[in-house]
Amino acid sequence: MADEELQRVRIQLKESLTETVIKQLLDDLKEETVLGDEEVESILQQNPQRADRARCLIDSVKKKGPTASRILIEKLQKFDKNVYDKLELHKRHTQHTPDYRKPAVGPPPEDEPMNKRVDENVSSSSKHEIFSPSPLQHEKEEYTMSSKPRGVCVIINNEHFTNPEVTLHGSRKDADALEDVFRFLGFKIEVHKDLTAQKMKELMLEYSKQQHDGDCWVCCVLSHGISEGVLGSDWNLCPTEDIFSPFNGKNCPSLLGKPKVFFIEACRGSKTQEKLLVSDDAVTSDTGKESYSIPKDSDFLFARSTVDGYEAYVSSTHGSWFSQSLCRHLKEGSKRGDDILTVLTRVNDEVSRREGEFMDKQTRQWYDVKATPISSFTLRKKLIFRKP
Repeated sequence: MADEELQRVRIQLKESLTETVIKQLLDDLKEETVLGDEEVESILQQNPQRADRARCLIDSVKKKGPTASRILIEKLQKFDKNVYDKLELHKRHTQHTPDYRKPAVGPPPEDEPMNKRVDENVSSSSKHEIFSPSPLQHEKEEYTMSSKPRGVCVIINNEHFTNPEVTLHGSRKDADALEDVFRFLGFKIEVHKDLTAQKMKELMLEYSKQQHDGDCWVCCVLSHGISEGVLGSDWNLCPTEDIFSPFNGKNCPSLLGKPKVFFIEACRGSKTQEKLLVSDDAVTSDTGKESYSIPKDSDFLFARSTVDGYEAYVSSTHGSWFSQSLCRHLKEGSKRGDDILTVLTRVNDEVSRREGEFMDKQTRQWYDVKATPISSFTLRKKLIFRKP
């Protein structure tokens, strides 16, 4: 059958298809309703490398069955006769079956539930098999990180504010350290200083509308903050949602399927954390479950310098606890091949062990202070920042 034939030549076909032929095949397969618009977009956006696109194209068609596979083989004969003959597809390709031009192998219309497309005579176990994730889901467990540059790293450093008494002394140390480490990791660096809240919102929207050809997007924001977000240089609020949401899969399609990483160094309240003793053998662990479908809010990582409601701490001489630890562990972790969650766990441990003193400006009394960074993510694969 055609799907078995496609499996036979899968590896050779993956290596042989050119970028031009891949796009021609995708256009025709979409016209023939073998692949839907979203499937084609997913193949193009989630697979920046030619070989990955070819493999995803072949597997997406093959899993739809012999009719779809036969159409792909015929389109290959049309667009790349040399590869078609080289793989001896002309010797094995079966004859057409009547009226296959519009096979019902694409996604169902939006107003037609998927389960209505299933033959009512199919057993329940077979139905389950139809909707189970493709084996392609498990073929690649690490995000691609090979483009040059790796992507853009945007650093927003709000050091000076309309009220000079709240100047963020030490913030420049953090900005310099972040610039150094992400340049080391192969990113293009773009630094913006002392932005108002409105300028920050506009900048995020501007970046979200650009074409992102790199494998990753990184944004670092250094500023004062409160629970709801970060403060602009005009002391107005830029909500956290206005920083993150422009880059979801719907608003920024060129980053669909790619990791979008945000590091936020800012207070999230005015409370100070207590100091408690803990034994060295205390262990905490998290496990994530990979998802086959890709909602618009997938592939995000948010790392903040402190938990909600509490202050973060910056040394005017050495920079902030969180950002300095992050930069150090990112650089060391890249040499070991550590994924980002391992890196952030080390950062959490290091920062949580630090102790400092804080003087209440009203009472003029000194207090012992602690801080706990926090991260959340919708990553689907391991994210490893490797040095180029």
